[in-house]
Amino acid sequence: MKYAFFAFLLLAILSFSWLRVHEYQFEQSTGYNFDIMEFELPGSVDNLNALIQSWSQEDKKTFVLEQLWMDYFFMSTLFPALFILCIWARKMVIEREKILGQIGRYQGMKVILSTLAVMQLLAWVFDIVENVRLSYWINQGYAENIYMFENMVRLKFFFAIVGAITPLSIMIFTRYRKK
Repeated sequence: MKYAFFAFLLLAILSFSWLRVHEYQFEQSTGYNFDIMEFELPGSVDNLNALIQSWSQEDKKTFVLEQLWMDYFFMSTLFPALFILCIWARKMVIEREKILGQIGRYQGMKVILSTLAVMQLLAWVFDIVENVRLSYWINQGYAENIYMFENMVRLKFFFAIVGAITPLSIMIFTRYRKK
């Protein structure tokens, strides 16, 4: 389990680096600054439409769409890594229960970790929908109602952050806590 986690984590780091290098090369060659967060959480449909218009020149538009396509690889490594991390932490909790001879003692932790694992799959779906929606709006030249879009993006980040911090905290607790 830990080897799968570290393999996906390494791939996530490499794909994130690939995104940043692509961004850096674009910024160096064009002088434009790119911040994906402006697209993900624009604040209003008017802000997003202004951003889409400012990135409508062919070279800029192509770059943004390439970033979104590259993000598919990043998300296909990050969310599985977080999913595996949650399952790995749950397995550690189960092993601790067996060692202590207190099966069921940490039932709440196991439920939380299972729920967080499923939330990573949901976050992955949200990220896919986000990229599809952004690609559509960029190609269309304008965005429509973004209320659900922004909430979905916020949930994606929340699920990922909680899905990283909670299992790591539980793993540390499980590993170093005395009887």
